[in-house]
Amino acid sequence: MGGTKGMTKYRGAHVLVLGLARSGIAAMRLLSGEGAVVSGADESARIEIPKDLAGADVRLGPFDEGLLALVDEVVVSPGIPIDHPLMIEAAARGVRLTSELELGFRFAKAHLIGVTGTNGKSTTVTMIGEILKAAGRRAIVCGNVGLPFCSVVKDLGPRDFFVLEISSFQLETVSSFHPEVAGILNLTPDHLDRYHDVEDYYRFKERIVENCGSKDTFFYNALDRRCAGLADAFPGASVPFSSAGPVEGGVFLDEGARLVRATGVKSEIFLERAALGVIGIHNVENALAAAASLTPFDVPAEALARALSGFKGLPHRMENVGIVRGVTYYNDSKGTNVEATMMTLKGLDRPTVLIAGGHDKGGDFTKLIPFLTHVKAIVTIGEAAPLIEEALGSVVPIARSATMQEAVETAARTAQPGDIVLLSPACASFDMFRNFEHRGEVFAECVKGLPR
Repeated sequence: MGGTKGMTKYRGAHVLVLGLARSGIAAMRLLSGEGAVVSGADESARIEIPKDLAGADVRLGPFDEGLLALVDEVVVSPGIPIDHPLMIEAAARGVRLTSELELGFRFAKAHLIGVTGTNGKSTTVTMIGEILKAAGRRAIVCGNVGLPFCSVVKDLGPRDFFVLEISSFQLETVSSFHPEVAGILNLTPDHLDRYHDVEDYYRFKERIVENCGSKDTFFYNALDRRCAGLADAFPGASVPFSSAGPVEGGVFLDEGARLVRATGVKSEIFLERAALGVIGIHNVENALAAAASLTPFDVPAEALARALSGFKGLPHRMENVGIVRGVTYYNDSKGTNVEATMMTLKGLDRPTVLIAGGHDKGGDFTKLIPFLTHVKAIVTIGEAAPLIEEALGSVVPIARSATMQEAVETAARTAQPGDIVLLSPACASFDMFRNFEHRGEVFAECVKGLPR
């Protein structure tokens, strides 16, 4: 279950919320409803404060130490790193730093399933939510997926489920948070523009299990050595999943064709791979993880099959945005790191023109080379274009484009009927776009504008 009742007494407490995007606004509303004296701050002067919080003490612009005066606790946006000068000053003063995730945990009464990992989180939590609904259970998918935990934490009771997508940023400032079911999908280098090194990044990811106990469950990718090592030390039940064949007491892909659950007395096939509603081996792994996460809850195989066969994917994740002159265009804008693009390319079996580039997060683009078997050309965009060209230019033809419009037009000229044009950037979006969603939307619009 969720948090501890004794930790929800906020009446009269002075709490500062730093970062006023969706999660920060949700935290302010929850705390205000609990009688806390709430103030908020954001370094952007362009933030719009909702009408219901118009009377709150809100300061916009560069942070200063005066924000910490008389503050008992600071709720920190995931966008603010813990080495920010104001965070360092707060810690030096003994002010408690708390994530919106931790705050929500203190009020939650429903079952908590938490999912982290480098790639596949949003798809996996959505699959879990759909399976629970197919099994007749109430569930809300929230967290890093877009819906703040604090905005819905009071909407569900003890028989219901919160399915949380959790980022490393959110785990930086947890203290007592632990889901009764925690999962790590994979661990590969990412966010090296924020962390000192990859070990630092992994350490924060692994905090999802640091408070778990003997009654909790850990599901994990058996093919990931680091995840398997965590499972060996986990105090509760461990449930592996694998796309490479049978794993004892887990969920796996058998002979490349059948999704099998072996977590009970006997093994059972719950879905043929061909019936899965989304393509690619990475989505098979997401489906296996979703099934593994529900091991403690006696979910019927029929609910697994119905939900996973009916699931058609999320926007910006291998989303088919059109077929023009026999060429299929896929929007995989959520491929914001090299490993995500690797997994997408691994699942393709047709000639492909890849559009890649953006804000580099410290990724190694040479890792893409073994996965370029079906890539006939690459069109680069953004700040990382020269880095991609240096890493891959000797392997596949590459052309650079200044805009997404130019990139789509170049790809369209290169592709032949039956080919794929794939936007899977292997980079963040912030050099050219507001976020990965905006990037995917612009790509889709450019595809719509191609001459038929």
